[in-house]
Amino acid sequence: MSADTTIRYLKEAETKYRGMFENAIEGIYQSTPDGRYLAVNTALARMYGYEHPDELLNEVSDIQSQIYVDPAFRERFKRQIELTGFVQGLEYQVRRRDGGIIWISESARVVRNAAGAVHHYEGFIDNITSRKEAEAERAKLERQMLQAQKMDAIGTLASGMAHDFNNILCAILGFTDLTLTDQQIKGRVRENLQIVHKSACRARDLISRILTFSRQADTERRPLKLGVILTEGVKTLNATLPSSITIHVDIRTDEDVVVADATEIHQVIMNLGTNAGHAMKSKGGRLTYELETLGLESSATAALSIPAGRYVHLIVSDTGRGMSPEVVEKIFEPFFTTKGPGRGTGLGLTLVQKIVSRSGGYIKVSSLEGQGTTFHVYFPHSHEPAAPVPAEKNQLLRGHREKILVVDDEVPILDMMQQHLRKMGYRVTTRADSLEAMNTFRADPGHFDLIITDHTMPGLQGADLAEELGNIRPDLPVILMTGLNQPPDLTASRHAALRTVFQKPINFIELSQCLRKFLDRPDGH
Repeated sequence: MSADTTIRYLKEAETKYRGMFENAIEGIYQSTPDGRYLAVNTALARMYGYEHPDELLNEVSDIQSQIYVDPAFRERFKRQIELTGFVQGLEYQVRRRDGGIIWISESARVVRNAAGAVHHYEGFIDNITSRKEAEAERAKLERQMLQAQKMDAIGTLASGMAHDFNNILCAILGFTDLTLTDQQIKGRVRENLQIVHKSACRARDLISRILTFSRQADTERRPLKLGVILTEGVKTLNATLPSSITIHVDIRTDEDVVVADATEIHQVIMNLGTNAGHAMKSKGGRLTYELETLGLESSATAALSIPAGRYVHLIVSDTGRGMSPEVVEKIFEPFFTTKGPGRGTGLGLTLVQKIVSRSGGYIKVSSLEGQGTTFHVYFPHSHEPAAPVPAEKNQLLRGHREKILVVDDEVPILDMMQQHLRKMGYRVTTRADSLEAMNTFRADPGHFDLIITDHTMPGLQGADLAEELGNIRPDLPVILMTGLNQPPDLTASRHAALRTVFQKPINFIELSQCLRKFLDRPDGH
């Protein structure tokens, strides 16, 4: 082959492979071990935000510091490629010319000189940002599904245990209350009973929190001013937190109406404040509540999973010990707690998240170890006028010797109910069997002024008993007690106006008011 032919073949080969290099859709490069590019193609330059390969070659003199998001990853890349001679499908983040971050997948090999020393690296790079974003979104959805499954599991657990648990608590709290009304009980015995009562109340609150996860509509949502509830909640916190913790409130808006349940919003404020108090317990600090109204564009709300619009923004921050990223990742999980044994249930923040979510809002948290924690809560702003706050009813109303029949298959609860009602001024008859109660009533339908019955009983359930009694005497009020998570629905009953349901354990102040509502009605008997 002549020299001219050889030169022609070489030029043709160079043109061929130069075209492949320039026109490839993958990024192609050669670089030195010390971090300089020797050659890059157009695809790689544009992937990194440069119009022409020369711009990339001229502007990037240190790949490790200018391209790698994590410079330490460059050292890992060099160790791996020089040990094995190649890397394949290595995924990491790089920084573009405009500062944006993308994900790439790199496959490369080592090129050595005649002496065996590393001369340069050469490889192919793909932009895999879309795939990584899709994987992140899928992982987020999987976490949300797992969280939903956990909530369903808690709901199932709660539903299964609620009836028996609340019956037990009903008896414990009822008898303890009764005993504490005896002024002859003094000293250490009274203190012991007060501890029993306090512990039983904690157990009642715990089961109530667990049941919250499986109840979807058991709330009274109405327009309310968040600032009013915040002010009330802070008064309560001031009385419970140590003096080493100061509370500051900054309400910067009067447009703070949200549609929510007042009791639930109070729980949000109290739970976030209590958590902050725990974080500052050892050294004290500052707890700050801020309230403002702001408009969020779709670009800002996309990451929050809420629609664009106006929001009431509650900020709760503390100067406590803060949390690690690993703890922040788990704080909304049910039963996760950083508190010691016996000091927390791990349900407070899970409940906060659920309340905020079903109010149409969103909660996020930021925290730095040693510097404190900040919660951001967003509630949709409402233009409706705030509903008046109902006055709290805390007075026990006494009876006037009316006759009440109490039905429950739990004999201790019957005994406790009888004692309470008699102390309240009623005459009480008890029956431990619903069929026996029916026979007692049929024997003299006009004898009783009101019936209180448990719902879950063998033979004839409480709702069915109430219906049968109403068929005999339509003007008879019936109060159903239940420890179930889902109380019976009486709205379809012909006697619904004279029926109500009480959740166990019984609040006797509320029960006394309900009794008077029924018994003092103008057409009452």
